[in-house]
Amino acid sequence: MLRPLGIAACALAFAAGCERSNRIAVIFDESGTQSSLGTPAWKGAQLALQAPPPAWIVEQDIAWAPDDPASRSMSKDWSTASNHGAARVLSRWQSAGVDHADSRSSPSTSAVVGERLRREGASIALGFTDSDIAAAGMRAFLSANAKDPACAAPFVVVGATDPKLPELGHWPDSTFLACFTDDAQAVAAAQYMVERWGKRVVVVIDPHHDYTRTIGGFVEKAVPACGGTLTLSISARSTTLQQQLTALGAKGVDAVFLALEPELVPTVLTIVRRALPTVRCMGGDGLDFPELDTLLDGATDGVAFCTHAWFGEGASEAAHHFAQDYTAAYGEAPTGFSALGYDAAMLVKFAHARAPKVYTGGRTSGPRPPGCAATMTDELASIRGYPGVSGTISYANGPIPEKDVWIVELKKGQRTLGAAIRPDRRKAR
Repeated sequence: MLRPLGIAACALAFAAGCERSNRIAVIFDESGTQSSLGTPAWKGAQLALQAPPPAWIVEQDIAWAPDDPASRSMSKDWSTASNHGAARVLSRWQSAGVDHADSRSSPSTSAVVGERLRREGASIALGFTDSDIAAAGMRAFLSANAKDPACAAPFVVVGATDPKLPELGHWPDSTFLACFTDDAQAVAAAQYMVERWGKRVVVVIDPHHDYTRTIGGFVEKAVPACGGTLTLSISARSTTLQQQLTALGAKGVDAVFLALEPELVPTVLTIVRRALPTVRCMGGDGLDFPELDTLLDGATDGVAFCTHAWFGEGASEAAHHFAQDYTAAYGEAPTGFSALGYDAAMLVKFAHARAPKVYTGGRTSGPRPPGCAATMTDELASIRGYPGVSGTISYANGPIPEKDVWIVELKKGQRTLGAAIRPDRRKAR
């Protein structure tokens, strides 16, 4: 069921072969097994879409590529060199109609709502925190109404981290990620485990999900590349998981990497703690859900995970401000996915606001109205140096931004900062 927000959508129009729309599609998992990731991301996106931009955003100078045709076509007060660029861009923002759908943690449901939102007129979209669900939903969204690849509507992936997503959606020129990818967090996790905890690493992988298979496979390659030893790689659903881990414990294990979605964490972590009670555990961003902090009565002590944003001591000014705003709005602390939802929504707002009334540059020429999907694709591609809550976002080298990976450790139910790592993704290849 769709829940329209903001101003009612304007009627569709056509110009230069590209339809016009003042509607944005937002798709997250608010129910089902992925809701612990999708709901915080949707809350972060709402904070960006429904509220006026806060001072800590509008005072930033957002850079667009100086050599990009879109930037050259803008008047001087939109230029990269201008002060307070975000304030000038957002002064052009006119609230779009927001069509919001729950993908219900289901690839099939995701595909249905993705196609429907596009056919009903959305010309730009954001969403998803899981790779399987994202691939199905964005492929359906991008393919619907796709008469010309140059006029395909853009999609900003919030927190689904498979680096192959642009290709999986079949429309790589129209797909952008707000997050780092699994190869990046795998290298950061491997580096942290080997350097801080020891070289002997066990990898436990849930084979049922694209995300867990992908990040687990990258960790298997990254551990030796970072100087460690891959002692064992085993299915999280193996009936002999506890026995195999217990046997390895007698020989020596320094760290266990858990390639898991939130749904399986309580079960597998209990097994690991029984078999290896003193061994530290590392996870990817799939462990960044609020309930982890107090899970299993202290069983999470010594557990660390990768996350997209950090809000405590050592965080950026933007992250501190965002955490205050988010907590005031929702009465709870944000997660890394909350930050990604906010950043992705702001990128969409900027692209929408920057779309000019007359546009003669970019991939195809001719006049295009505000809301034209192809124009907004070009505007997203030209973004450089967006100072997001989750880190700086640039599409200078393609649709995947290079960002820091934050490592967070749990100690007595409290999150503490382990490290911020800018990983070399090649070590996972």
